[in-house]
Amino acid sequence: MQYNTLRHLLLAGAAISLTATSLQAQEVTAPETSNSENAGAETKAPVFHFDTISVTASHDEKLAIDAPASISIVTEEEIERRQAETVHDLLKDLPGVELSGGTRNTVQTPSIRGLGGQRVVTRIDGARQNFNIAHRGGLFIDPAILKQVEVLRGPSSTIHGTGALGGVIAFETKDADDFLEDGEKYGAKITTGFGTVNGAVHGNVTGYARPLENIDLLASVTRKKSDDYDAGDGKKRAYTDDNFVSALIKAGIDINDFHSLGLSYRAYNDDHNLPTTPDGLSTSDIVERESKENSFVLDYNYENPEDNWFDASVKAYYDNTDLDEVRISDGRHQERNLQTLGLEAYNTSRFELHDNAKLALTLGGEIFKDTQEGEEDGAPIGGYPDAERDIYGVYVDNTLTLFDDLELTAGLRFDSYTLDADGEEESDETAVSPRFAASYRVLPFFQPYVSYAEAFRAPSLAEAYASGLHFPGGGPIPNNFFVANPNLKPETAKTWEIGANLKHDGLFTSDDAIRAKVAYFRNNVDDFIELDVDVTAGTTTSSNVTKARIQGFEAEVHYDSSTIFGSVTAAHIRGKNTETNEPLDGIPADKASLSLGYHFTDIGLDVGGRGIVARDQERVSDGDDEIDGYATFDIFSSWNADDYVPGLKINAGIDNILDTNYRRGAAVLDEPGRNFKVTASLKF
Repeated sequence: MQYNTLRHLLLAGAAISLTATSLQAQEVTAPETSNSENAGAETKAPVFHFDTISVTASHDEKLAIDAPASISIVTEEEIERRQAETVHDLLKDLPGVELSGGTRNTVQTPSIRGLGGQRVVTRIDGARQNFNIAHRGGLFIDPAILKQVEVLRGPSSTIHGTGALGGVIAFETKDADDFLEDGEKYGAKITTGFGTVNGAVHGNVTGYARPLENIDLLASVTRKKSDDYDAGDGKKRAYTDDNFVSALIKAGIDINDFHSLGLSYRAYNDDHNLPTTPDGLSTSDIVERESKENSFVLDYNYENPEDNWFDASVKAYYDNTDLDEVRISDGRHQERNLQTLGLEAYNTSRFELHDNAKLALTLGGEIFKDTQEGEEDGAPIGGYPDAERDIYGVYVDNTLTLFDDLELTAGLRFDSYTLDADGEEESDETAVSPRFAASYRVLPFFQPYVSYAEAFRAPSLAEAYASGLHFPGGGPIPNNFFVANPNLKPETAKTWEIGANLKHDGLFTSDDAIRAKVAYFRNNVDDFIELDVDVTAGTTTSSNVTKARIQGFEAEVHYDSSTIFGSVTAAHIRGKNTETNEPLDGIPADKASLSLGYHFTDIGLDVGGRGIVARDQERVSDGDDEIDGYATFDIFSSWNADDYVPGLKINAGIDNILDTNYRRGAAVLDEPGRNFKVTASLKF
């Protein structure tokens, strides 16, 4: 049944793409209407919301649909429509993207094309989020403050440096301009909502102002509290409750028409009880955990349309993440802290070499320092050593456009890093990350491309310098201790990708539009770092052991009009250890999604539904259990009631409407069951 449903979703996506192609072909060969006929026609702008500027593929800004890369964007409208509570709610139907770690909010970590954890670069307002601990996650984000989420799939170290083997996820928070209407000086927005599956109650208060013409301010606070949720079998899953407070403060200053400054502060505090390994099933060892993050970002931008030499950006950031745990049974106290201090800058110069040849040249650099500390009852903690990591990189990225249709991109980056820990050998390495891409707009609606990119990931401080007790033994099994390995080599990836972008306005009506991205990729990863646990010898150490190959197909189609809107996504990915020919752990099952809705424009109401289907994952390593597939269905509605109550907007929906009991990927904890959700906001 799941196979047939998946097949139908894939066929639906193919049908939409083929329809777009065939209709465009008809449009090209159709007789031209006379100028007099056109003169009397009324031209309407497409009702279209997903032509969004990409901020990850390059620094030469362009629409995501025009970039020769696999990019997905979740807009503010979609975030509100989903009533997202977790990162999983934001990304669950994107092709090639999964969330590992289970259902507990602070443990979820994203993976792209089967590569997760520190093999994905995560940024919030441009600041790196480097905190990531085995079994404990490390991504702390409140969806209520987000304006947009962008996912770049595939190696991208040329722009983003270490860690971008799987890709990049960039979260962008809201600012005052997202709320203020023309002529407004100040305002506020109050949001509140609830969910039935876990008794969740949440609220947000946001104030914003433009006290002077060149200054904008924003302050936002969110509070959420929930109980343990019910899974599809009707039983509660223990220690899945949540209790967090988040805050965002932002200020923007336009120094003049071309120079601007921005300053933001983001805070997150989550306090609840969890198992010591919250990505597992065991609830025998419970800790009271407080997760805290404080982040500061200062950015400067220069943008002058008349200046072809300088289009510059400088961003400095500081992120402090702290995980504090007290074991309830005996009061054992563990604390883990990571501080990241970073600076990134780039400038794009644009040259018109000829009437039909334009060059965009970007020069950039990045430097950041990770400092981590950990202790248990005042002593060093096993697996989280006091250590530092320093990384700097410089790069050049060029885009040559010929005759407006042919685009050639070539870039090269050099990185150097140093790892250091007290009492351990220092580790130094360098990496070079090239990339190139070529795209050609064969027809106004069709742009095929080919790309090649290399990426690298420097070892984490825990991988290189972990020491101390891993876990106690018993009987004939000895205590197990971490063994440091400062000689780890960086992981590297080399990827070929071929794909196509399709876009067409006025497909069936004058105000509709279709966008699509399809891609096939092959990623070869060398020097994979794995944790080797030798129970007999009583040791655990990280080592470069695996050569891997990951390849697959992804597709994403979006349609919007004044009435009907929808999307189809699908991913088919395979991965193996090329030395043993064994399936690679962490590769997601074949998955597809279908979303379909209707705009009742007269009353400002959108209604729709979403289905996600994943096949059984039978390609697992020897000794591992196969992973069951699943099918889930949601319904949603969004009502802009501004005509009835000024500033009022209501979102309502039901997630997992069939109350299916299922697990995502390799997670061992069942997902929440049927969940009725309502969120209301009032802007004034």
